[in-house]
Amino acid sequence: MADFANGWLYEAGIGEIRALRLENHILTEIRVERVDGHPRAGAVVDAKFTRQWVAGKSGIATLPDGHEALLQPLPRGLTEGSTVRVEIVRAAMNERGGQAKRAKARPVDSDSPLGDGPDLLAEITASGLPVKQVHAHDEDFFARHGWHEAIEQAESGRIDFEGGSLLVSLTPAMTVIDVDGPLAPLELAKRAAKQIALALVRFDIAGNIGVDFPTLEAKSERTAVAAIFDDYMTVNCERTAMNGFGFMQIVSRKLRPSVPEIMQANRATNAALKLLRQAERDRGAGAMRLEAHPAVANKLQPFMLEELAKRTGRSVSVEPRGSIPVHGGSIG
Repeated sequence: MADFANGWLYEAGIGEIRALRLENHILTEIRVERVDGHPRAGAVVDAKFTRQWVAGKSGIATLPDGHEALLQPLPRGLTEGSTVRVEIVRAAMNERGGQAKRAKARPVDSDSPLGDGPDLLAEITASGLPVKQVHAHDEDFFARHGWHEAIEQAESGRIDFEGGSLLVSLTPAMTVIDVDGPLAPLELAKRAAKQIALALVRFDIAGNIGVDFPTLEAKSERTAVAAIFDDYMTVNCERTAMNGFGFMQIVSRKLRPSVPEIMQANRATNAALKLLRQAERDRGAGAMRLEAHPAVANKLQPFMLEELAKRTGRSVSVEPRGSIPVHGGSIG
């Protein structure tokens, strides 16, 4: 692994799949896929048309797993209760606070082959870059290359850089990024433009994005800042020019929740999956007891505990303890 400098590290965790991309040994992108039963983007399934939303334009379809999807456009002559074959164009999302946002779907021909959308491993393999799978019995290569620091940024929404910081705020309509720092406005905006481009790639942030830069009165300065963003942005997107108030909008195709959207949806789930990762790497012997806050213990589903027992060869039990902080679980 010492010579693995470029490509993807891949870890098939319990309840959560993880990937980390390196470029010359430097972390440039992370991806998280939760095992939640929702169909992925690219899946083709037969759904039941439930009801119209906007007459003749959009409606609600019930997927085979019981979840709903927003169907748009509506095929001509589609009646409520009929079956329609659809492709998932954006996966479902769980917003902060637990509110669910439906998947988006579009109708496809009835002879289109059914199938699941590409999983995370398929996606990173399709990038053409080398993929190295790591295991719990290996050294923690994710930790060595900055995984935990990146996850902390995604959870908090705060990204510090020399001379300033970014605050990534999630709203139902868009991801908003605020730039703050003590530097002169032009210098701060220039540094922030680079960091914003890198962060959008690093955390798989797509869809509608608004950036609040420091106010720059001169158009030449605003153009120079936007050019720096363009230089470092490696994902296809469209953007507006920065206006006189320092606001710039970026739009790119959104297929799934970003890493911040995943990590900020439910902190107890994050803590449970983190505890499972630690438990899988534990080198102890004999019965294993996971001690956790009750909200975290509730997220440790039976299939996760069964998989942990299978991977470690140890019996596993869970002890909820209200005195333990949400992020303070332990292995006994």
